Amino acid sequence: MTTKVWERKLFVGSLKDAEQLASANPMKIAAVLSLCSEEIERRNPSIRYMRVVIPDAQPIPKQQFKEIMGAIEDGLRRGNLLLHCAAGFSRSPIIAAAWMHRRGYDRVAAALAEMARLRDIDPSPALLRSVKERLNR
Repeated sequence: MTTKVWERKLFVGSLKDAEQLASANPMKIAAVLSLCSEEIERRNPSIRYMRVVIPDAQPIPKQQFKEIMGAIEDGLRRGNLLLHCAAGFSRSPIIAAAWMHRRGYDRVAAALAEMARLRDIDPSPALLRSVKERLNR
């Protein structure tokens, strides 16, 4: 289930949600950022697709974190952005929370708590710790 997690056009979902955009785009998604190693097999030709693969239960390298933040910025300039991982439970919520924090949301933990009210999430502790470290530098 694609979930709007921030008033400024940021959505979180799964690989399945990204593939469903090939047949229907009710949220008017303009860009998709994939964080998982699985390929999106069905694509919508009017959507820009980007991909930065990160492992779920491991720390994120500094360069990859910067690349992801830049890709989110690029995607949001185009319009609504779907940020997805395989299931939409860990990587995409953590990265969305990091983006929200960078844009003025109180804390990553508060952003994740808000998302948990909207959808099921299960953030990886190792990935979450490394993202918080990247934000504090």
